[in-house]
Amino acid sequence: MLYRYLLLLIAIMTAFVGVQIPNFLTQYQQRLDAQYSEAMVYYRQYQEIASKHFAGDLQRLIDHHRSSSDNAIRESAEPIQTLVNRVELFRSQQRGLQTSYLGQLWFLASQSDGELRESTWRMYSYNVPFTQQALLTGLLLALVVVVACDLLLSGLGRMLRRLPRVSAR
Repeated sequence: MLYRYLLLLIAIMTAFVGVQIPNFLTQYQQRLDAQYSEAMVYYRQYQEIASKHFAGDLQRLIDHHRSSSDNAIRESAEPIQTLVNRVELFRSQQRGLQTSYLGQLWFLASQSDGELRESTWRMYSYNVPFTQQALLTGLLLALVVVVACDLLLSGLGRMLRRLPRVSAR
């Protein structure tokens, strides 16, 4: 009897966690979009300079900075390179999220950027969205966890019953 109550509690808690997953995904996408938009403000400025002087080739602009005899210009090459890398990372992340809902969840779990994921988690605002995706995700996650727990516990029970019993003398 206690086993069933424990299983019910696990199912409820898992469902509550499951309904947060679509909300986390949405907040991750919003954070990604915001950081991409901010990076693009500066990126466009460097792209204009590269277009004016290096036929649009940002890498040539960076190389020019690196080879400059002026220390200030030479040192500015790394921040520009970092900006270019971040913009490419954000574009890659956005492309990875342009798929089905399950594909987005898989991408978030397996290929999302650790820094973005961590900052989303730190600033995460919990809520219980009653959207179809949230409810289905919560219920499916609860079902998977309950079935897994049930199979694990029944398997353990069978193993314990097969062990030879030691009699007390």
